[in-house]
Amino acid sequence: MARTAVPFSIDLPDSWEDQTIYTFKGPDDGDTRHYMTLVLDRSAGDVDLETYADEQIDATLESLSGAEELKRERKELPGGHTVYESVFRWIPADRQRIFRKQSYLIQGGIAYAFACNFSKKTLKTLGAQMDLIIDTVTPAS
Repeated sequence: MARTAVPFSIDLPDSWEDQTIYTFKGPDDGDTRHYMTLVLDRSAGDVDLETYADEQIDATLESLSGAEELKRERKELPGGHTVYESVFRWIPADRQRIFRKQSYLIQGGIAYAFACNFSKKTLKTLGAQMDLIIDTVTPAS
C-alpha cells in the first residue's frame, strides 16, 4: 500500500477553518465508479463515537429518499482501530442499485468520516480494502 501525503501546507488565520473534503479514486468495476470521500471534523473533541456516527448516519438516510439501512454497528479493524459503520442500499433515478458504506473513526479529538458507494459485488471486495485504508489513519503530530 502506498502512503499518500498532502503535497502542500497552508497557514490560516484563526478566524478561518479547514473544511477540506478528500476524495480518493478507486478502481472501476463495470458500471461502478468508486470514489471514497473523507471528511475531517476537527471540532469533535471527546464526543462518543457511536453518538457522533448515529447523528451523521441519520442525516444521510434522511437525505436519500428510499434508502434502506442494512447494517449499523461498532467494528474492530485488524490493526486495532475501532470504527462505527453503516451500510445501506438505495436505487436512485438511474435504476442502478447502490450500496453505500459509511465508517466513522475518532482519534485525537478529530472525527474521520469515510464514505463510498459500491455495487453488491464490490461491497465485499473493495469494501474490505476501504477498511484496510481506514486502519492506516495516523493523526499528524
